[in-house]
Amino acid sequence: MLQGYSCETARDAETALNLVDKTPFDILVTDIVFPGMKGIELIEKARRLRPDMVTIIMTGFINKYTYDSAIEVGALDLIKKPFTLKELIARIEHAKTLKHLRDTSLIDQLTGLYNRLGFFTLTEHQIALAKREKRGLVMLYADMDDLKGINDRWGRQEGDRALIDAAIMLRATFRKSDIIARVGGDEFVALTIGAAGDDIDKIASRLRAHLENLNASKNRNYKLLISFCKLCFDPEGTRSLDELLSYGDTMMRKRES
Repeated sequence: MLQGYSCETARDAETALNLVDKTPFDILVTDIVFPGMKGIELIEKARRLRPDMVTIIMTGFINKYTYDSAIEVGALDLIKKPFTLKELIARIEHAKTLKHLRDTSLIDQLTGLYNRLGFFTLTEHQIALAKREKRGLVMLYADMDDLKGINDRWGRQEGDRALIDAAIMLRATFRKSDIIARVGGDEFVALTIGAAGDDIDKIASRLRAHLENLNASKNRNYKLLISFCKLCFDPEGTRSLDELLSYGDTMMRKRES
């Protein structure tokens, strides 16, 4: 351990990705030249597993790879060889500071989930990967029923508690690698990283079970009700992410009417 950091190493890309998948690392540092695949490709795959992980690329090919090319794949910094250990630690601290500043502006203060800006910021990278690989993305769009009624009858503080409980349920339902956000007053969306359409149906069943258990365990004057639908992003289609969320909102309104 050095200056508070403990480190695990991998000699090839497959080992590195297995480590990232099993362990919630804060930081990934990779060379641009890596056995099995290029470091840029490794970062793309690693961020698919851990979208909020700090990633840094190091390279000696200073004429071939630029800072912009590193940022484009989601890295927070590019370190050019040779470098000292002191410089590496400084770059890591700088990247962590950048991530903290970014995350602060991307988090919904009430629920602790990502806000709308945070969802769009993190999902943008996933959409770019999906278009490149010509694969679809699956999301769950959720809407809390009668939040206005809860606020009117029991007060806004109770409405806030209901929103927090909804966020807790979503966290329990999805994996840490999934992107979960509160995108409106009572609207939530979750992008499942690497999940297929049939997987989202299983996730929806888990959410129903969590909701049922919550209502059975909480001593309230009302039941917490959540409606949700599946949204599919077609990488070859023309519908934007914003249009897809608007469609989800429309679907929820039709169910309520």
